[in-house]
Formats: sequence, structure tokens, C-alpha cells
Amino acid sequence: MSKVTALYHVVFCTKARQMTIPDQHAADLYRFLWKEITDMNCVLKRIGGIQNHVHMLIDLHPSVSLSSLMQRLKGHSSGWMQSDCRFVTFKGWASGYFACTIAPEQKLNVINYIKRQKEHHLGTAFDTEVISLYRCAEIDYDDRDMR
Repeated sequence: MSKVTALYHVVFCTKARQMTIPDQHAADLYRFLWKEITDMNCVLKRIGGIQNHVHMLIDLHPSVSLSSLMQRLKGHSSGWMQSDCRFVTFKGWASGYFACTIAPEQKLNVINYIKRQKEHHLGTAFDTEVISLYRCAEIDYDDRDMR
């Protein structure tokens, strides 16, 4: 039997980075995403974020491509949020997303980073965070990726 671990740190944001995920309803969004991830045989290790973006640490099932998972997550959650009066200002997700693999020994660091998103963003703008993540992953950053 094959054994695979494929840990991905994924970040995606609201359209135009609008603050459209109300704090009091973020947990409901996270539960919705968790169910979608589970339905695709993947494992959500941690989820968090603030009003304009979501961070996830996912162990991707070997039969699932990252792009198909993200298409489903963003598509299904967008439809759900736009039909739910709790997310009245939500206009959709940005077209792109950030994702990078992480080594298993970095899992706890990423989990703690995701847990501390609210505190982290008291002193760090989203743009600064994204540029730093891209640099760390050695990916060329283009501002249009997360709009």
C-alpha cells in the first residue's frame, strides 16, 4: 500500500481584497470549507484568516489535484456565501490563490502561523504578508494574482 503526505499551505482572498468575511461568521465559512475538503478525501490540518483572506494547511489526497480542490472550494463556497444573508457584502473570491508545499517538520510552524492570523495582521498588511510568502516559496509575485 502506498503512503503519501502532501502538505500545502494555501491562501486565497476575497475579490479586490474587500473585508467581506464578518468575524462573527468566519467559523461557519471554515466549517463549510472543511466539509468540502473532507468530501474530496483531503485532510484539513488548520484553517484561519481575517475578513479578506483565508489560510489553510491541507494534506492533499494523492488522487486530487490542487487546482481541482481549489476550484471546488472557491466555487462552492462563493455560491453558498452569495446566497447567505450573513455574507451580504461578499462579491466572490479573487481569481488566483497562493499555495506551496511544506515539509512535515514545518507543519507545527505553519499551524501556529495560521492560528495567529488576527494578531499577525494587527501589524502586518495583507500585501506585505503575501509578498513575503511568495518570496519564501521562490515564486514571482504579481499583484494581479490575488485580486
